[in-house]
Amino acid sequence: MNLLNVSIMPQNDIIDEKIQKPIGHNGSSLAGRRAARDILLLCTTASISTERKEKTIRILEGTVDWSYLLDLAEFHGVTSLIAHNLVTSGLGEQVPEPFLERMNQIYNNTLYRNVIFSAELENVMSKFSQHGIATITLKGAVLAEQLYGNPGLRPMVDMDILVKPEEIPLASSLLLEMGYKQSVPSLGWDHHFHEAPFYKQAQFPLFIELHWNLDDTKLVAVPQEEIWRRAQPLQIQGVTTRGLSPEDNLLFLSNHLIKQENHLLKSLCDITELIKKYDDVLDWSYIVQSAHSWGIKTSVYYCLKRSKELLGAPVHTSIIKALKPGVWRRWALELLISKETFVSPIKSEKLRLETSALIHSLVMKKVSQTMAVLSRFRGPQKRVAWLRTVTWIVVVFCAASGRYIIRIASGEKWHASYSDNHVIA
Repeated sequence: MNLLNVSIMPQNDIIDEKIQKPIGHNGSSLAGRRAARDILLLCTTASISTERKEKTIRILEGTVDWSYLLDLAEFHGVTSLIAHNLVTSGLGEQVPEPFLERMNQIYNNTLYRNVIFSAELENVMSKFSQHGIATITLKGAVLAEQLYGNPGLRPMVDMDILVKPEEIPLASSLLLEMGYKQSVPSLGWDHHFHEAPFYKQAQFPLFIELHWNLDDTKLVAVPQEEIWRRAQPLQIQGVTTRGLSPEDNLLFLSNHLIKQENHLLKSLCDITELIKKYDDVLDWSYIVQSAHSWGIKTSVYYCLKRSKELLGAPVHTSIIKALKPGVWRRWALELLISKETFVSPIKSEKLRLETSALIHSLVMKKVSQTMAVLSRFRGPQKRVAWLRTVTWIVVVFCAASGRYIIRIASGEKWHASYSDNHVIA
């Protein structure tokens, strides 16, 4: 089955990529799960190297839990990458037909959706340009174009557009003219850097988020004027816009990743591919200085550390050390953002959300910011909010400790990096 010869699927054939069941296969073997995780990491890349291909071939000679691999790939949003790299490496025939067929469907679905997104983005950008609105396009559309070179490889769920604060009212009114409606913010809306999403129905629901900042100014000190000054011209499927500079994009993606409870590996791959593409020109001095001044040093530290360990990002150890947090913070976060967290997700959605909120709070620079994150997550209308917060903090750390002990006891300790020279055992 050739994933490169795809057809655009009609609307009724769109596949829901969200996993509706918890990750985990109690009946699968330890060796099969380990092989599945190895393949996941080896193939989560825009272009698989010869060395990674050879390692994948050796793994395929043994037992692979394909059901577990597919669940992991879908959960992390990297199924298209896995399928693409297996097929283009000539290994598609070694994948059982039902699993290859499912991967093919997801690849087609991703391609279909991204083509529609790109066409709509062109319409929106043209409309904004006609009215003199400057834009910076964020995340999905930019990354699919710049880093992957194939719209089928990097899924998108919405379009994120940064405009200057004073142009938000005009941009909003133009979207309404184009048939979009704006969602009503829920009680306790805490996204103090973008509007409530705009949406309209096309072949599937289209969503746009208008940003006036990259994050809440109370939590992250993004230098707005500097961001706009450093932005670079960008073409996305013929659309003229701007994109963040590679350094600012790396900072932005790292800050965004640390707030997520799912698709961690997809976001880590974005960071890795960005570093690989711009390795020769990245201003690491600017990145380190800005990580400190923005107040996201710890977030950038863990994103760079894990991208190097798990996906082989070419980051010099001295850069990571320059961002190293204090001992107590590092101890807590090493437990919560372990290598395993980026590969084998927590089964309970509630526990996953609570863990994500605690991680986000712990990477904050100031105690007041930590308290603000926890308060916003719990919600102002929750009764006995802080008692629940303390209870969940205890539960999250106990669960993380339990997972660590079980992993060690079962012999599944992660003890090697996954660069092109090392393999996780």
